[in-house]
Amino acid sequence: MNPIRSLILTLIMVFSLQNASFADVASHKQELQKAQQSVDAASIKIDKTHFYPQYHIAAPANRMNNPGGLSYFNGQYHLFYQHNPYSVKDEKMHRGHYVSPDLVHWKEMPIALAPSESYDKDGTLSGSAIVEDNILYLLYTGNVVNKKDDKTEIHQTQNLAMSKDGINFGKSANNPIINMAPHYSVLNFSLKDFRDPFVWKQSDRYYALVGAQYEKTKDGAVLLFKSKDLRNWVFINITAIGASGEMGYMWESPGFFHICDDDVLIISPQGIKPHGKMFLNKYQSGWFIGKLDYDTGKFKQKGPFGLFDYGFDFYAPQVIKTPDGKYVLIAWLDMQDTKMPETEEGWAGMMSIPRELKIVNGKIVTVPYSGLKVLRHDSANYKDQKLNGSREFNRINGSSYELIVTADLTQAKSFAVKLRASSSQETVLRYDKESKLLKLNRDKSSSTPNHLLTGEREASLPLVDNLLKLHIFVDKSSVEIFANDGQVVMSSRIYPDKNGNDVKFVSDGDVKIKSLDFYKLKSIDN
Repeated sequence: MNPIRSLILTLIMVFSLQNASFADVASHKQELQKAQQSVDAASIKIDKTHFYPQYHIAAPANRMNNPGGLSYFNGQYHLFYQHNPYSVKDEKMHRGHYVSPDLVHWKEMPIALAPSESYDKDGTLSGSAIVEDNILYLLYTGNVVNKKDDKTEIHQTQNLAMSKDGINFGKSANNPIINMAPHYSVLNFSLKDFRDPFVWKQSDRYYALVGAQYEKTKDGAVLLFKSKDLRNWVFINITAIGASGEMGYMWESPGFFHICDDDVLIISPQGIKPHGKMFLNKYQSGWFIGKLDYDTGKFKQKGPFGLFDYGFDFYAPQVIKTPDGKYVLIAWLDMQDTKMPETEEGWAGMMSIPRELKIVNGKIVTVPYSGLKVLRHDSANYKDQKLNGSREFNRINGSSYELIVTADLTQAKSFAVKLRASSSQETVLRYDKESKLLKLNRDKSSSTPNHLLTGEREASLPLVDNLLKLHIFVDKSSVEIFANDGQVVMSSRIYPDKNGNDVKFVSDGDVKIKSLDFYKLKSIDN
């Protein structure tokens, strides 16, 4: 960040907040100033030429975790995220902030929230946002950790912050607005696993889902609360809950929206046990389609739980309905408790590209946000190319690009694309026609042992008329794959060195590449 930019951010942040009914403004302002100075100083030292993304959102320095508060306010999109401005470690989270005019180009803003009060002293964790009467409200989780007699006690509460300008936020004097999960009679929910409020308005009432754990059975759940004013909340019911541990022990980052006459409930379960080659990640993110009964607070699902992404790295998605009616999703393009080699460069974590969401044949599908096309430049295009064996194409290579392929596999047994390849490294996407499986393998995604992440993920993908359509986004340390118009999506962090820039196409049998379109992509910095 250049000195002028840093000075502007600092000046903006020190202006007094104009809203009323705030908690200790001076204390919060002081914590924000310290945090901003820390991240500004750290960002100068980061080398953004190796792993740091070209067209994905990442923190200017140090740690970025789950998104929260994706919203549209004052003519701009706002994205808030869990942010440690002091370290790459997952601790003492603040709320970082980016804004965008188009969900494509993003600009860093001053840190929005810092741990400054007794109810959030150990972290201002994820949540959501809502706009009412020209005020941007953030609901977030306050995290408190107390150690006593070699025991650690955690208490999580739901809190409210607000802003008239979308930049300077004050915390409500009513905080915590939801002090604890129901903890009486048979409603025995954890105090330490109670977080990530998601708020929306229906008729003249506000509703909020909060992720929770039912202590008796250690099942994940989401709880529904209702309010007239965003400050005073009453518990309605358990909206949804797992059974016998089959859906994990905690449901984080709940979300909810209405589309095509259906309601969609989003959850990010922790602790689902692997089923064969499904649910191999430590944590998952997915959806239920159904209907919410606002009177009873219960969600009646119409079908099974579905995953948004079958790859290695995708978590805690948030969905926004844009002013022109699109549903757009952004998630954390990482996974908790995994190796993050970029920490060597002084930063950690990034967001996915924005993805358009829709329901097709009773299933949620996501495709790349159409607005990303403005980043394209320096294209290479091919039509009706034959492939049997291995082949490379002129000008199709690099570290940050978009690749679109349509291949006819009528006469082939398999088809593969090797991404970020060199003589010693490759990330392999392979389709096997007999098993109808799409597989993503990153066993050789890096030539450096310290950077290497291994493993394979797979998903079933029947073809129509033997056609395989791949829409692939590769950035300096990531890959996102959309197959057959979003029927299967796979995302992963990868860590190739500077020599890994080749793209290789490999077939077993005759493949006709009907179309092959390649674009280098510009930076998203505003």
